[in-house]
Parts: sequence; structure tokens; C-alpha cells
Amino acid sequence: MKSVITVKAFKTLQTTSALCKAANVTRGQLRLYEEEGLIAPQSRTEAGYRQYGSETLDRLRVILHLKELGLTLAEIALLLSDRDHGVLDEQAIQQLAGEVLSKIDERIAGLQVIRGYMAPVAMGDMSVLQDDDCNFVFEFMTALSVEKTKRRA
Repeated sequence: MKSVITVKAFKTLQTTSALCKAANVTRGQLRLYEEEGLIAPQSRTEAGYRQYGSETLDRLRVILHLKELGLTLAEIALLLSDRDHGVLDEQAIQQLAGEVLSKIDERIAGLQVIRGYMAPVAMGDMSVLQDDDCNFVFEFMTALSVEKTKRRA
């Protein structure tokens, strides 16, 4: 069964290329999100090209934001699936929230350790770089310098 697309609806459809550009994602990311069931093309052209509805851009932005917050694609899929079906598995959501909070607490603890080493260096105290326990800071900062040099070249 072939779907008929009205002129008005057609104007709101986006190609893969346009969607990737608008959402600042790669084609690979788009395919991965499609494979994971996070997004789906609204239709296909006669040549088989995917066409996405305008709501897909908003959905991609939500996915990217949730990823930035540290959620896995499986966790995001759970949240979006529940939302899409209008049925919330409160127990699963509660468990997910607890896991996400644990991840956030771990990230904060790690960042606080790094901050403890970085703050003195930022203030000009290089003695922390001589600390045997702090070799990773020196390696980290050296790697940053090399990376910046590579980008400039």
C-alpha cells in the first residue's frame, strides 16, 4: 500500500541530509537512532530515500540532550517509548531515575577530583604537577596542548 503525500505535508518533510544539518548529527547517528527505534522516517520517496517529518528534528534534539545528560540509548528508548504509547511504567522510570542519579553523582565526584588538581594550576601553582598522584593531570594537559597544536596546523 502506497501512502499519498499532500503538497502541504510534503513541504514539512525533510531529507536525511537536511535533517542531519538541522540537528547537527551525522548520517551514522541518524541510522543508529533509527535502528534503535528512537526515530523513524515518515515516508520514502519513489527512489527509496527517507523523508522525515518536522517533529523528528524536535525528537532528535531531545535525544541529544538526554545523551548529553548521560542517558544511554536504551534508557532514552524506554522514556520515548513510554511517552509515545501514553503509558508510563512508573516502576521502570523510578529505577531509571535512580540509575541516572547515581551516574550523575559519579560524574560530579570525578569532576571534583579533577577540579581539585586544576584549580591550583589555573591560579599559577604548578607544584601540583609534580605530585606523583597527579601524573594524569600533566598527561591530560600535555594532550590538550598537542591536540590544540594539531588543530591549528
